[in-house]
Amino acid sequence: MFIKRISALLVCAALLSGLTASAQAVEFPDVSTEHWAYADIQKASGYGLIQGLEDGTFRPEETLNRASFVTILQRMFSWEDVLPASPSFSDVRPGDWYYAAAETARAHGVTGEETLFQPMAYITREDMAVMLVRALGYESLAGDIASLGVPFPDVTSHPGHIALSAAIGMTTGVEVDGQLLFQPDAFATRGQAAAMLSRVYERYCSTIDWLNGFYAFSSYSQISFTDEMDVVSVGWARMSYDADAGPWLNSTSSGGNDWVKPQDASTATSYFQGNGTLYTLNVYADTTQDVALPDGSRTSVLETILPDPSVRAQAVAALTDAASDYAGITIDFEGLRTDLLKADFVSFMTELRAALPSGKTLFVCVPPNDWYKGYDFRALGEVCDKVIYMVHDYQWTSVPSYQIGKPMGTTEDTSSPVTPFPDVYRALQAITDAETGVQDKRKIALQISLGTAGFQVDENGNLLSSTIYHPTQNTIAKRLLQSDTVVTYDDHTRNPAALYTTEDGSRILLWYEDARSVADKLTLARMFGITGVSVWRLGNIPAYSDVPNYDVWSAILAQR
Repeated sequence: MFIKRISALLVCAALLSGLTASAQAVEFPDVSTEHWAYADIQKASGYGLIQGLEDGTFRPEETLNRASFVTILQRMFSWEDVLPASPSFSDVRPGDWYYAAAETARAHGVTGEETLFQPMAYITREDMAVMLVRALGYESLAGDIASLGVPFPDVTSHPGHIALSAAIGMTTGVEVDGQLLFQPDAFATRGQAAAMLSRVYERYCSTIDWLNGFYAFSSYSQISFTDEMDVVSVGWARMSYDADAGPWLNSTSSGGNDWVKPQDASTATSYFQGNGTLYTLNVYADTTQDVALPDGSRTSVLETILPDPSVRAQAVAALTDAASDYAGITIDFEGLRTDLLKADFVSFMTELRAALPSGKTLFVCVPPNDWYKGYDFRALGEVCDKVIYMVHDYQWTSVPSYQIGKPMGTTEDTSSPVTPFPDVYRALQAITDAETGVQDKRKIALQISLGTAGFQVDENGNLLSSTIYHPTQNTIAKRLLQSDTVVTYDDHTRNPAALYTTEDGSRILLWYEDARSVADKLTLARMFGITGVSVWRLGNIPAYSDVPNYDVWSAILAQR
């Protein structure tokens, strides 16, 4: 899987690196520089996706047939020929020039199970979008999101495919009388195909151009991984509050703080400095941190600091002072479930940005907005240098009593994947929304976290206990190598699940992350135009080359 992905990236890199020279060399007499698709045609031609015709023209307004389109897809995705023993289509014969492309497209799920291909029929805009979505491997995802709606009022079929194509920039629609339409039944022209294909191809061939890693608890064992990172966020401080002293940064274990700066932090910082790796101070806080006020009442640290301008100023001063020893500050304030502190958090980050020296970076961590409403993606994206997007931990945090004794993992309601693919899609759609999302996608970094959720089941797969297990990466690697372990990878959730037996005979059904699930998320993020990645955390990244699909670190670097 990863060998194929690396090969595809090498082909993409070769074509993209030669774009400028190729695009300048390919000029078509019937495509002027004022033509709406001029740039896209130059790109598509330069990438080798769509070529000119025999007479040297391009004919951008001419319609494209289905045979030509699947030929383009095969070239675009570097698919090797798939030639069955007998033809799959009744209207496509082995002697036809498009035979290999049609059969190969079918083998990759592009055409479905139809027996009639209609090779010379003009391809519609709907067919082109559907085929491209399928070629990208998102047929299941398109079905899963079909009920979410589509941004074009004239779409009545394949809503998931067309919504997905719009979300990842494949199509932008056509404005007619002030209304944005998709025109699904209209025949796609060569110019439109060039525009759609070049946009998809650039994102498909994009790579990770910014990588951050969190260095916090027990991270030293993987400090060498930082050699490949652009930035390291060191988790050595928690924002605290004292009724007498006000807000302050706690870097000790006092008060049950886990965000502790090591006694000899120079062991890590000297390593970073030696490799020229920037490191920021990650400052954590959440709404569960209890604060006692002078009047005897209690509230959270964030509810104390964020709404009060004078207290915010004190917190900003403490952060600005601490930033002098680092390349900048990474703010991780979690738990803002309602929008009551939404504007206050933006004010806090704006004031912190203004107070920090111009050479210091400012990053912010935000969760998806389906459960947490206190994070203004657009405003935070304007203020901060990077927005680290924590799209993870969708697994169960507790087990309802009524689930005990019922089959586990057989339905969506009885499964506990850590990052279900449709949820990841919705989260990426929200952070890139044209109105409310981060406007500069280069600022977004998808965070990868290595969560787990294990459940004890009986021999029939029925849930036996309300306990949720979180085995270490070493334990998971050991279990994956057991001969009786059964691993499945669900096409809908794009998450693995392992059923294994422990030494005492207990059967555990475990959802976790592996190289496949991480690669799938990174690829989807790139299709949204997101090429930044953050990893939580060093010391916890699976890097087991001897365990099938459990070298997550290599999967990340493969897209670097």
